[in-house]
Amino acid sequence: MLELTTEEVQLLLETALMAIGQNRFKSAMKILMALEQYRPGHESVDVAKVILCLSQFQGKVALEFIDGEALPRHPDSRMLKAFRCMALIQLQRGEEAKPVLWELQDGDDNAANLSKSMLESM
Repeated sequence: MLELTTEEVQLLLETALMAIGQNRFKSAMKILMALEQYRPGHESVDVAKVILCLSQFQGKVALEFIDGEALPRHPDSRMLKAFRCMALIQLQRGEEAKPVLWELQDGDDNAANLSKSMLESM
């Protein structure tokens, strides 16, 4: 099997995220499925899959994936926890998300920024 460098994986992830941003969801899914072959269970691929689900307003699918696969693989992932909260908010379960958002906002990373933004919009 062909091996991908870290830089190539990053480029493909960025391409998938750009496709999501342009509502090219099928193209993004194809890229992510290919990446999964090279980096099975990689945290950044899991995060991109969640972003894809949430961008399609599939909060239930995102939550099931996060709880059933992504967080068990990466229990310390602050980004997955933040996106879990976003899925809960999308499902009108914001009160359930608040305690985790308050916890995540203490930090200096993307998860903290995302959590602060979600708390401000609630």
